[in-house]
Amino acid sequence: MGILERLTRPSRSPRERFADQVLAELRRIGVHDAEFRPTQFAIVCECGQDVHSWLFLAKAFSQYQRNPGDKKQFVREFVAHSLAPPAQPASFADALPRLRIALRHAARGTRTLRRPALPDLDEVVLCGDVPLDVGTPERWGVGVERIFAAAHDRTLARAELPASAALFGPSVLHVPDHDEEQLVSWVLLDGWLAELDEQVGGRAVAFLPSTVMLLVCADEPGLVEQLYELAADEYARTARPLSPMAYTTDDDGRVVPFAPPADHPAYPAAARARRRLATDVAEHQRRTLGDPRLVEATLAARADGTAFTTAVWPVGSPALLPRVDFVGVAVTGERTFFVPWALLVEADLLVEEIDFRPARFSAVPQPSPASLGYLRERAVRL
Repeated sequence: MGILERLTRPSRSPRERFADQVLAELRRIGVHDAEFRPTQFAIVCECGQDVHSWLFLAKAFSQYQRNPGDKKQFVREFVAHSLAPPAQPASFADALPRLRIALRHAARGTRTLRRPALPDLDEVVLCGDVPLDVGTPERWGVGVERIFAAAHDRTLARAELPASAALFGPSVLHVPDHDEEQLVSWVLLDGWLAELDEQVGGRAVAFLPSTVMLLVCADEPGLVEQLYELAADEYARTARPLSPMAYTTDDDGRVVPFAPPADHPAYPAAARARRRLATDVAEHQRRTLGDPRLVEATLAARADGTAFTTAVWPVGSPALLPRVDFVGVAVTGERTFFVPWALLVEADLLVEEIDFRPARFSAVPQPSPASLGYLRERAVRL
């Protein structure tokens, strides 16, 4: 940076300088994926947990300004305290009244007790606001299924729409979660979403764009199309994104992804939302685990608005690919070419690595010239 640029750039405010110090301390202890959000005066970071990923700075900044001691030590203690694992009840009986379920992005490798719930979404158990960790069942001497069942029962007992829920017209129900009741997770409760059919005047379709907002509408094609757009906007701007997808119930009342047919007006939006969530969760996994073998997933769009996902396979290098529509085959000294995912499966060039969620696939380290020739002949233009 030149002298003139240093002299003319806007000076950092005291609040911004405090945030800079917190960011520096996070990076010092190994948390590299952290970002300052000025509007919330907070730092959002991925620290391998589902809790304490937001560090709200207002109270700490006030104490920092009044603190006459070592400012650097104050920042270190603030970060250490903020990221410390929260205390959990000593027994199942003590925790039982406070158990509830919540939905989170799919992940494996973190310490949170979780199980798959929906594509790219996991169900976790909270005790109050704190997620249980994987060691909880052993400490309590209680099976995992019993813990999840108890959390479902306790959640169902309190699953009444809050007074803030409002109908917009006869067919759209908007439910903000001002009290952080994790009410978006109520769609997992047996029969809960189906019970809203009568309220919205048709089979209920639910959108969960953030962990603090639930939108439900009737399965009316034009209306569903509009809500996909609204949910996509909310998902993009919220500080607590969950899913841009829509969910409904099957004939047995089970919650499933909303899957419109090809002639449905919301079909392009549904396909785009599914790919967007998969891409975001794969990227979340890549950042959180920090494994250099994890290949980036990319979402792209064509001129007609349809979306597709890609990942690049560096042939000859260790690589764990996410499941995508097209894979770029990158051979040293050659131009990268793309083939459909199904072609790599057909050529028996992928092996699923079961330790990863979302799924990851290792490619054959050194494919034969014949295999590469087979792929080249079937390359596609994106």
